[in-house]
Amino acid sequence: MFPFLLSLLPLSVVARPERLISSRSAPPVTYGVSSDPTTAANQTFDYIIIGGGTAGMTMAARLSEDPNISVLVVEAGGDDRMDPFVSDVYKFTAAYGTPMDWGWATDQNRTIHGGRTLGGGSAINGATWTRGMKEQYDSWSKFLEPSESDLGWNWDGLFPYMKKAEGFTRPNENQRSIGANDVPEYHGFTGPVQSTFSKKMYAGPQQPYFAQTVTSLTGLKLLPDINGGDSHCVAFVPSSMDPRNGDSRSSAAVAYLSPVEKDRKNWLTLVNHQVTSILFTPSNAGLQTATGVYFAAEGGPYYTANARLEVILSAGAINSPALLQHSGIGDAAHLSSLGISTVIDLPAVGRNLQEQTVASIGANGTGFDVGGMGPTNVIAFPGLKEVFGDKAEKVGKEMLGNLTAWARDMAAKGVVISAEALEKEYKVQAELILNSNAPIIEFLYNTGFPGDLSIVMWPLLPFSRGRVFITSTDPFTRPQVDVNYYSIPFDLQVNVAGATLARKILQSPPLSNLYVAETVPGLNIVPADDPFDAWADWLKSTFGANSHPMATTALGSVVDGRLRVRGTTNLRVVDAGIIPLQFSGHLQSTIYGLAEKAADIIKRGL
Repeated sequence: MFPFLLSLLPLSVVARPERLISSRSAPPVTYGVSSDPTTAANQTFDYIIIGGGTAGMTMAARLSEDPNISVLVVEAGGDDRMDPFVSDVYKFTAAYGTPMDWGWATDQNRTIHGGRTLGGGSAINGATWTRGMKEQYDSWSKFLEPSESDLGWNWDGLFPYMKKAEGFTRPNENQRSIGANDVPEYHGFTGPVQSTFSKKMYAGPQQPYFAQTVTSLTGLKLLPDINGGDSHCVAFVPSSMDPRNGDSRSSAAVAYLSPVEKDRKNWLTLVNHQVTSILFTPSNAGLQTATGVYFAAEGGPYYTANARLEVILSAGAINSPALLQHSGIGDAAHLSSLGISTVIDLPAVGRNLQEQTVASIGANGTGFDVGGMGPTNVIAFPGLKEVFGDKAEKVGKEMLGNLTAWARDMAAKGVVISAEALEKEYKVQAELILNSNAPIIEFLYNTGFPGDLSIVMWPLLPFSRGRVFITSTDPFTRPQVDVNYYSIPFDLQVNVAGATLARKILQSPPLSNLYVAETVPGLNIVPADDPFDAWADWLKSTFGANSHPMATTALGSVVDGRLRVRGTTNLRVVDAGIIPLQFSGHLQSTIYGLAEKAADIIKRGL
């Protein structure tokens, strides 16, 4: 069933949305978690949040702290908090390919994974708890109007909110003896999302040896804590696990919803239903005002829910731009080709997609005792100098010299709005790499996969850009996702240099004391003298999507400094799509922080 057929449905199923301005909406009749669409149909809520993921759960919990405010969250997936594929961090990747995973197909036959369940990505990710470089967060403000520069989209403006979300448990003496460490000032201790070092942390020699090898081989410093705005280091890192509950996963749903769902009578979460479009009426100022949403289960009837104050889009960097397009916000020419009436011509929607590639190197070990179950605690974040060594200066100059050509190439592919805008973005990214030592690749030491000794690696700051766009008016048809992996040669150059360095790390002391022979890719695939073409061929044939997509509804181009979609009065986007540039860290702590900040912006009436 499609929106143009809604007029054929009885009013008991679909009602015309009405915007109620004069009084606050009554609390929902049903609260907590429900899969019954009639609990939300034809009801008016102060806030409707689209997506019950990392950001959506955070936003709902904070906005519903006011008992006079009513909140509806609509989540396409189910409530799987008790499913071991979700709750057990040691079963990471088990949810992939199940109904709990969006599994978006991309170009080159790759798949971007994303949580299609309460908690979103925080429910199925690897639980790693890191942050990027201070200077990377500071760069966000460069994409905003000067009048918005004081809104705090920088490290100092986000760091307190990252800590607000966090309930950190410091490592004990046993954990410290095997590598764990912390700087208390870098953490929050009273927030809902639990982070800690696991009770089953590896006690074998492999993780300390990895850290020692990286520092001795590259000069990269070992820091006691990666979460203070300097990720250019090697460090032992915590995970989003709850030590009070058997080290179970502390997802956004468990952290923000579970403690209050029986008491928050003003918060309803509807699961197993997808918002199919956002409803608008023009305002006197020529802007569009969001008045509600259509929602449905696939194959079922369509319903409406009305929004008195705001609609907040937190469906993630793939689904948020797709839903905007289904709602008439996007590139007018593209929407017209599908027969969708344009509400706001905003060509940047879905463009500028940034995603990473991931690959792993493995080797057989000597049979050493790994001393636990993990999860992985030690990660290295080398920069240009560590990755390219004596060639770093030459590589940096070549990178700067190619920015204009790269921007033109991406613009010719139609994945960005203009070469000029992208070149400005590239210059910011290049400056971070050259002047702020922003790490360009991540080495996550992994015990047991794909070998006894393993390094999972991904280039952190790709210059390749892609696009998310709908190909059908059916909202249940997945959008087309073109990442354009390795379309900028520098991205492959970084990956080859990183793979060469990762192999060298495995073969250098003290880690080499545990090493027998490389199994992946193996010297029969990439000979010992590390020929570029052999590495490149192997990487291009075996890489996976890292499932860290962002920038498709970016600050400046799609949303303003208050996260409002341009051309609207009360539609905001709060998810990874608003982040303008990839950063050198894992996503979840940053997403929690930006959602906490967004909730504060709304509560303060900004």
